[in-house]
Amino acid sequence: SLQQPIDTMMAASPPYSPHDDRRRRALLSWRLDVTSSTAVILLLFCWLSDMNQQSKSISAKDDSLLLSKSFLENGFCLAPHLFNNTHFSCASFDFLCAFVCILAIFVGNVIPDNRSNNNEKQKKKSMILPGSAIYFLAHSYGHYTFSSVYSGNGNEQQFTISETETISTNTIKDTIILAFILSIGPLEAASTLIKSNKLSPPNAYIMAAAMLSTLVGIYHTFLQSNPSYALLYINISIILSMSLPKLLFVGCTSQQDVILRSNEVILPKLMSGLFVMAVIVCEPFFCDVFFARIGGHFLFDFSLALDVVMAVVMEGSKRSGGVDNDDVVEVEEMKKVKAS
Repeated sequence: SLQQPIDTMMAASPPYSPHDDRRRRALLSWRLDVTSSTAVILLLFCWLSDMNQQSKSISAKDDSLLLSKSFLENGFCLAPHLFNNTHFSCASFDFLCAFVCILAIFVGNVIPDNRSNNNEKQKKKSMILPGSAIYFLAHSYGHYTFSSVYSGNGNEQQFTISETETISTNTIKDTIILAFILSIGPLEAASTLIKSNKLSPPNAYIMAAAMLSTLVGIYHTFLQSNPSYALLYINISIILSMSLPKLLFVGCTSQQDVILRSNEVILPKLMSGLFVMAVIVCEPFFCDVFFARIGGHFLFDFSLALDVVMAVVMEGSKRSGGVDNDDVVEVEEMKKVKAS
């Protein structure tokens, strides 16, 4: 009969193991870090190459440029055929996102959540929205600063900076805003090193402070005269400072590293993160090809908002679902191994 071969195949096949699923997710997380780091390093190389090319020859540079010409001229992928002022549209959207985050914080504090009595989990969840609100406010301020000096040229095909206007980024206020936005990467790197037990919390945050000081110093040394490149510099700095430490210090084979990486691979958050990464790569490379026609830099701000929504959803599902039993077992086994 057919039942006997089927029973034989089922008996020969290995049983499903959640540990194997964790290892697959950890390997996926590691490969994504490799991909994002490689893509951003390539972007950095192309940017530096184009800047060097522009410094040598101002004319006849279109064919030799690796990035889109309009992106290099403006520092953003503007879409004037969709928005009367792309920067002002982005500033308004970011301000709306900040308002929604603040409103969500207020609603969460006023309306009690009875799904969990774990105060530590509630504290961790609540940090996403305040951080996002401050980030969106800072991002909105940056776009508003640019919107005041950009103007359409009548046929709405490009934006140009008025010769009588300048963008100042050397004030204390602007430096603080820049430092706050750049701090996302070093703080995430510190968190990764703490979770992986590579550094103690004090040493990790000292390292983050040193990284942040270096990033701000590099900007003021080399890009102060051309603040249009602030966005590209911020994106490259944040992604590299987030992905490289995890890639260098967190593997995908040891039990502790598998737990750390597998807990981060949740489909909605994974997809939103890939969307952000795709936008970051497409904006400078394909602005003149197609990206400006589908929204330009506004898509970047939209992808950030979507990523925040997915992060809140992920934290909410973790908090409502409780701690996975496999996590408890593996963490206890790790403690036994360390104690022995």
